[in-house]
Amino acid sequence: MNKTLLAAGITAALSLTQSIAVAEDDAMVVTATRTAQTADATLPSVSVVTKEDIDKYQYKTLAEAIGSLSGVTIANSGGLGKQTAIFLRGTESNHTQVLLNGAKLATNAFGAPQLEHIPLNQVERIELVRGPQSGLYGSGSIGGTIQIFTKKGAGEVTPFLSVGFGTHDTKETAFGVSGGDSTSWYNLSGGYTETNGFNTCDGRSGTLFIGCFATEPDKDAYRNANTSIRIGHRFANTYEVELFSLYSEGESEYDGYFNTTDFLQHTFGTNVSIDVTDVWRIKATLSQGRIESDNKGAFASSFADNQQDHFSIQNDIQLSDSHLLTIGYDYEDDKIEESSGFSTTQRHSNAVFAQLLGEYASNNYQLALRTEEDEQFGSHLTGNMAWGTALSEKLRLSASFGTAFVAPALIDLYYPYGANPNLDPERSKSFELGLVGKHADITWSANAYRTKIKDLIELDGSWVPQNISQALIKGIELQAATKLAGINVDGQFSWIDPENTSGGVNDGNVLPRRAEQTFTLNASKAFGNFSLASKVFTSGRRFDDAANTRHLAGYTTFDVVGAYKINKDLTAQVKVSNLFNEEYETVSGYNTDGTNIFFSVSYQPAN
Repeated sequence: MNKTLLAAGITAALSLTQSIAVAEDDAMVVTATRTAQTADATLPSVSVVTKEDIDKYQYKTLAEAIGSLSGVTIANSGGLGKQTAIFLRGTESNHTQVLLNGAKLATNAFGAPQLEHIPLNQVERIELVRGPQSGLYGSGSIGGTIQIFTKKGAGEVTPFLSVGFGTHDTKETAFGVSGGDSTSWYNLSGGYTETNGFNTCDGRSGTLFIGCFATEPDKDAYRNANTSIRIGHRFANTYEVELFSLYSEGESEYDGYFNTTDFLQHTFGTNVSIDVTDVWRIKATLSQGRIESDNKGAFASSFADNQQDHFSIQNDIQLSDSHLLTIGYDYEDDKIEESSGFSTTQRHSNAVFAQLLGEYASNNYQLALRTEEDEQFGSHLTGNMAWGTALSEKLRLSASFGTAFVAPALIDLYYPYGANPNLDPERSKSFELGLVGKHADITWSANAYRTKIKDLIELDGSWVPQNISQALIKGIELQAATKLAGINVDGQFSWIDPENTSGGVNDGNVLPRRAEQTFTLNASKAFGNFSLASKVFTSGRRFDDAANTRHLAGYTTFDVVGAYKINKDLTAQVKVSNLFNEEYETVSGYNTDGTNIFFSVSYQPAN
């Protein structure tokens, strides 16, 4: 308790960097509706993490960058580069769609993207959209959608370089060049991260069903080499073409039946947009995502070698100054290459979607409908309805309803040992009510939601996946930001009740690995060439199993970052994470890092 109070006291002396997009910056442009809108016109609840936020807080991973946002729970199995899952608004770890520059990020055989290998040093901004989005994006968006944008480049030719080192013999470097003019843009960059890590599993891991089922007290290292390319050109102000690529490869060590994984993760593609007339724009995306892995240990396997090809085209038609119609088509082909004898190694889907955005007087609305045809589970219809109204100049009310679904993972459908090809998609219905306001220099938002999920996939007594579970998730999210005596401060509080409603032996239990409460307080302050930033994050209890027999206690961590601008081109930073050495777990049997320090120097010419 004393540590928590001290951390809160220090934080109160600092100031804001984390963005609360809906409430903080009405001019910020977001893409929650597959079209660019300012934050004040967007009805879904959206948070944005910018490059400035990433630099200010010295985030090292995608999970760290979004983990303290409202509605987010992160579960990590042993540190940097180890398996990381996101539970958005209490939904499952494969219920969040992840996009890269508008293209779907590749997923593994379990239907989940490998967030732990995404190099954050190549990322320009992250948009997190809460709530069901299957009406626009299809399978995988029950909890919400994450859109990642890589560095783009603009202005004069600008080289950049950063190097850093820290605890666990961690080393990191990022380098590249970017630039552009009124018609072109480019960014070419690379990076490398290496750490000796720490022991991923704790002393209980030799117990069956806890951790990695083994006790191997050694350090588990990680390395990640990555590159990013993003090049585009606008022709005669009529159409533009952009090419992008995000590549990472490396090695991750851990404990258990597998001890090392050599991985490769690559997403690349092209975006094309054409202004056919003053009121009609066509946008198309063609992309491919690949995940390859080679697991080494007592049981070697490579069934996570996936390739996913995507094509999308949409027509944005401006019906009037205040009404926009979008009509589009999506195609996806999913392949798995392995040596484990999957009965089927490929499937594809076709989808047609439409959306109408509009404003009338002080009201705005969103209507979206999508039908998706999958060769495995047939046709599926989803949609979204949202409405907002200005109660006053400083207060807006919104309400929404949406349906969503998640197609069963390839490993559940076709794996030779205990698969079930008759599985149905997991389905959901969600309601949400929100308020956004600004009073006395305080911008704030409040959202309440209720999500019911049917046909949740769980393993039966014979370890065969079945549509046997249901869940009811209720939640409240509060966000606020202000400036106190020249100090900017923002924070969030989330409460969720993720209840198992299957009617079986676990009926009424909390769904596994979801924190029931989270609280964040962010702050930063500039003093001439010096600046300070801090983050207090508190997580409530969670359970690691469906029976709620493995209890994981709540915890509080405190991070602080100091920066000094040596000259206009050179900046030195030091970050102390988990300052008070809090001991906690987000997955039973897996260690998390204690106090660690990271020092870096970055060079970027000021234009």
